[in-house]
Amino acid sequence: MELVGLNTKYYRYQQRLTQEQYANKTKFKIAYISTIETGDANLTCKNIDSIAESLGIKPADLFNEETAKLAKKLPPRVDMYK
Repeated sequence: MELVGLNTKYYRYQQRLTQEQYANKTKFKIAYISTIETGDANLTCKNIDSIAESLGIKPADLFNEETAKLAKKLPPRVDMYK
């Protein structure tokens, strides 16, 4: 699930949301957001749909290799993102 995690982080950064803000938006716990973004979460289809919907994207976008590559270059914190 590394692709989903990286893309979750990428689209979260695009909206300039911290993990805490995103957790509040999705009702997921912050620790779970972190687990998703590191690719360690075992995600259900329902959770993938929820992530995509909360970010305003299609579920297929979470499997995009190009944006995942961009996510690898993001700074460690959203407030450092320009």
